[in-house]
Amino acid sequence: MKKRCWILGAALLAAGCLGLAGCGEEEPAPKAAVAQAEAPAPAKDPSVPRGQAAVRRAPDVKYSVPEGVSVLMYHMIGSEKGNDAIMSAEHLRRQMTYLRDNGYHPITMQELADYVTKGAPLPEKPVCITFDDGYEDNYTIVYPMMKEFGFPWTVFVITGSVGQPNRMTWEQLDEMAGSQAVTIASHTVTHPRLHNLPPDEVRAEIEGAQQALKEHLGITNPWIAYPYGDYDETVDEIARQAGIRIAVTTDSGRVHAGSYPYELHRVWIGNQVDEAHFKERLTRDDYTII
Repeated sequence: MKKRCWILGAALLAAGCLGLAGCGEEEPAPKAAVAQAEAPAPAKDPSVPRGQAAVRRAPDVKYSVPEGVSVLMYHMIGSEKGNDAIMSAEHLRRQMTYLRDNGYHPITMQELADYVTKGAPLPEKPVCITFDDGYEDNYTIVYPMMKEFGFPWTVFVITGSVGQPNRMTWEQLDEMAGSQAVTIASHTVTHPRLHNLPPDEVRAEIEGAQQALKEHLGITNPWIAYPYGDYDETVDEIARQAGIRIAVTTDSGRVHAGSYPYELHRVWIGNQVDEAHFKERLTRDDYTII
């Protein structure tokens, strides 16, 4: 009933206006990305909350309300045979180069939220880039690469894993939180299947992650990725009470204006997603599953 009411309300508004990747061997950041990381950072926007990416685009970029947005879902960057979720740095760079060279504009979580809940316009050919779990390569490889391309992106962090082997540290996350280059968000405390837990444990997982992000990074966080894409109406309500405004899942498909904000679909990206499949996943809800 809640979903139907939301969809009806969104329609009226418009009318009026995982599995986790395993640990893998890390790859060094490309030289170009390292050089960019050492370049002077752009001036910060004082209106952007700590821990969120700022919008930095050319003033001549055109805006409109798109038919849909692909929210790309990445995990680890590295090399491990037989694990499609672990993408090579070279493959990631090829995909980011494709986005840049073909006029795509990565958007922030705030822009995605405004599009979903208000039907707000987005830059032409929008796409949202997200990473799950908080692997160390997200700091050593993804962070400098995205700054090189000038792309905002989001990392959903398992707060209980911070500082463990092959995971980012709070010091690394603190640097990123102040950069306005990346949005840092919640992936719960321990990454359980939430709908299997009693409500008090769900609350501990969601509120505990919120508290950790606030304590260690000074972030008041409104975004979450449900572990394994697992949720139900109780989970949604607890997330809402904890200050969450947008929840993404692992359900396949794109996001649309009026989508229910606590079960937004994403587009899986792994090593088997070659250029042809990548192009398809940027433009279609019914893309080929491989």
